[in-house]
Amino acid sequence: INPWQPAVRMIINVLARLHEPILRQVRRFLPDLGGIDLSPIVLFLAAQFIRNLLINSLA
Repeated sequence: INPWQPAVRMIINVLARLHEPILRQVRRFLPDLGGIDLSPIVLFLAAQFIRNLLINSLA
C-alpha cells in the first residue's frame, strides 16, 4: 500500500481522527518509553477483557 496515494492518505487520516482521542487518554497513564507506544496494545487488551466479562456474565 502506497501511503502517499490520496485515497490511502484519506483513509489513514480518518482512522487517526477516530482513534487518536481514545489513545491519547490511554497515553496519559502510561510511562514514557521513548519511541515505543504501548497504548494500542493496552487498549486492545482492555477491550478484550471487557468483552470476556460481558460474554461470561451473559452465559
